[in-house]
Amino acid sequence: MTETTRRRRWPRVLAGVLSCVVLAATGAAAAGNYVLTDLTGNIKSGDDGNFVAKTEGPTPGEPINILLMGSDTRTGNKGYGSATTIAGARSDTTILLHVSGDRSRAMAVSIPRDAKMLLPSCKAKDGTTKGGYVSRFNEAFDNGGPGCTVLAVEQMSGLSIDHYVVVDFSGFKEVVNALDGVDICLKKDVYDEDAKLNLKAGNHTVKGEQALAFVRARKNIGDGSDISRIERQQEFLSSAIRKATSLGVITNPATLLAVLNAGTKSLTTDPGLANVPALKELAVNLSGVQPSEITFATVPWQYNDDFATVSIIPSQAQELWSAIRTDTQWPPPPTNGTDGQPLTAAPADITINFQNVSGVNGAALSASEKLSEEGYQIGTLKTGKVDGPSAIFYNPEIPAQVEAARTLSYATGVAMTGSSKSKGDAIVLQVGSDFPTTFEPVAVAAAPTAAAATAKPRTADKSICAK
Repeated sequence: MTETTRRRRWPRVLAGVLSCVVLAATGAAAAGNYVLTDLTGNIKSGDDGNFVAKTEGPTPGEPINILLMGSDTRTGNKGYGSATTIAGARSDTTILLHVSGDRSRAMAVSIPRDAKMLLPSCKAKDGTTKGGYVSRFNEAFDNGGPGCTVLAVEQMSGLSIDHYVVVDFSGFKEVVNALDGVDICLKKDVYDEDAKLNLKAGNHTVKGEQALAFVRARKNIGDGSDISRIERQQEFLSSAIRKATSLGVITNPATLLAVLNAGTKSLTTDPGLANVPALKELAVNLSGVQPSEITFATVPWQYNDDFATVSIIPSQAQELWSAIRTDTQWPPPPTNGTDGQPLTAAPADITINFQNVSGVNGAALSASEKLSEEGYQIGTLKTGKVDGPSAIFYNPEIPAQVEAARTLSYATGVAMTGSSKSKGDAIVLQVGSDFPTTFEPVAVAAAPTAAAATAKPRTADKSICAK
């Protein structure tokens, strides 16, 4: 068995990484300064000479980029290999966690460990410089510690990382057990002798060894690749986040303290984050992010010719990096109409016939020109006989007219107050003296971009069965 094969058999610690951060966010703020001070003593501060924190903890109102890493070191983990079996440690799992400036949402982007890239030159423990050659992304951790992995991600993405968090191998089971297990779903029976996983299809609550086996199994589940395992880990994390943010965990002091204690014991952070004020600020900053507003994705990739390594697809990855850089939601959400439901008719697909009832000559023409600038299609223009308020007329029996009227009503604020017998797709806008001069922008649900098709975004509130 090769060193690479042995390395890949060991479990990822993805769940321990992000669940610890989420748990700190949902519970530490309520736990108080005394508990935070006690928990801070559990956390190790790492300084490998390759990373300098941008800030001393999160800055209110500013986005946060935190690199979450799982180390595959075996030191002190009997029964799961040894430090002498595999030299060094690599970032077995790496997630870039972006929290929006308004603290309403977060995006967690997984980076494949086997992505080939030009590794940055980093300071090694022995004082030498390592890197500057093309190899697997996860070797950066072995070359220069977590700070070197931060540099690799910054080089890959063009983004600036504020802080990092590393969780070691031993923290995984303790966090899951403190949560009293995590719910998973399997589409088919799974038996992996190497991973010690033997579960029937259906729903299960896994703890300890079973949880460990679920995130490390490769045989008879998915396609056996590291990418497939990343997707399964995201499913596990989503369930862990739902469990961690559930009311029962937050309001139960014993459970909350047990989870926080288990999680923090396995953490190493950059010096800027390893202190009580910074941790409390992080907790407060993340406390408002709900599972439905946490999006998981994998940076777009493609297999190389060896089918053992992958390459990042720059043109597609840039879509994710740009969203993080500009602090915008990705994928862009559709606009909800006044009824709270997503709009489905885009301005470019809506034809409007205008009727002027304002008593002012040229009012319909002026309205049509303004709406044309917003992308709407212009039909006929007529002048009504009497003064009247602005209104939208549509045929409720024609779905295309209903959806067009919903979009136009949202954009203009004009009510859908009338019924039309028109048989085509065009709707009628009655332009009164109260017609607005400015409009709301509209974004409708669109087909996934190439990046979205590859990155497979999902939110943490969704329960998905592992294949």
